[in-house]
Amino acid sequence: MFHLILVSFALYACFPYATAAPGWPGSAYGGGLVKNVTVFVPPTEWPLRKTPYARTVLLNQDCEKDEVLLTTWAQQPPGNPYWYIYESKDHGRSWSEISKAYFHATSKSGGGRIEQPYFFELAKPVGKFPAGTILLTGNAIPADLQSTNIEVLASYDKGHSWEYVSTVAVGGAPNATNGATPVWEPFIMMYDNQIGVFYSDQRDPAHGQKLAHQTSTDLVHWGPVVDDVAYANYTLRPGMTTIAKMGNGKYIFSYELGFAPEDPINAPYAVHYRIADSPFEFQQATPYLLKSNDGKIPSSSPYTVWTPVGGPKGTIVMSDGSFAELFINKEYGDLDSWVTVKSGHGIGYSKALTVLPDQGESIIWLTNGGMYGFNDTIVTGGDFKVPGAPSREDTISACRGRGFTVN
Repeated sequence: MFHLILVSFALYACFPYATAAPGWPGSAYGGGLVKNVTVFVPPTEWPLRKTPYARTVLLNQDCEKDEVLLTTWAQQPPGNPYWYIYESKDHGRSWSEISKAYFHATSKSGGGRIEQPYFFELAKPVGKFPAGTILLTGNAIPADLQSTNIEVLASYDKGHSWEYVSTVAVGGAPNATNGATPVWEPFIMMYDNQIGVFYSDQRDPAHGQKLAHQTSTDLVHWGPVVDDVAYANYTLRPGMTTIAKMGNGKYIFSYELGFAPEDPINAPYAVHYRIADSPFEFQQATPYLLKSNDGKIPSSSPYTVWTPVGGPKGTIVMSDGSFAELFINKEYGDLDSWVTVKSGHGIGYSKALTVLPDQGESIIWLTNGGMYGFNDTIVTGGDFKVPGAPSREDTISACRGRGFTVN
């Protein structure tokens, strides 16, 4: 959502990437970690040179011979807005443009902006869309700035072209004040043969903002709004859903809580989480404040993944918008088991985490679009190795293929 984040604005770090031998695919991770690679720098002639909310997807459904990463970010080029789609076939060491994604509401109006991207690759057919179709969702805000539109696009050719599929939800003008009625921040997950699009929703007069989802079996028709996190306290603003399935079959749901009561000075958008048996059943789950063993409370824009390495219960890894460090948990989200670890990357708003197949899923690609509110940022990316993961001599590259993202 569009809010001011009260964090200490450290200088955003961008370092030359390290030399590393190729390690993909089909073998143990060969060579050093990729550090901070520059993916995209906005052209100097653009009046607005922001690159927040970067997102990355690993194309894995066909166990592709050449592993492919796609990335995009929110940007504001002059004229009819679009998102660049960049591709890497060498584990993020180099990137190139393969397409531009245009959205329906903005293209129809000839202007506006597109915010809050998220990728998802289908592991099985949904309606007319075959397995391997890539979905791209975002919030299209037309030129008159009078509506917010969560749309879904599809690509049948691994991101080289895109078509409009449907609009999941429509809200009012992009205004983050309680009492306004926009929708924000879509996230996609598949569960029980249904696609769920999760988002932040200000349209319910009982809540300044809540988290909700809608489901579809064909990506064209969408079911009713179902609450995921809706507090009785009207003023609280839960936002920015991410969900990960853990090895015990349960799901962890992370979100920021605007005007969080626990530490309103240092963590005004404190990260909270819930754990449930289904990603469609979080409203009744217990909310927890995330506080690490060193007393840090992450604040704003959490992004959460789970990987099976690092211990017998695997590792939850979470980023946020206030710290360069990452927060990990090796006990399936136990409240007292959060640890802060160095990431090797800078602070950034809504950094994305992508579990990679190298080294038995012990490597996470971190994509960073820069600090919130800065008018001159760049997109960078690099590796993070999960603490406690086995050495490369003991592991091989993993490809789960069909079912990699099915729950």
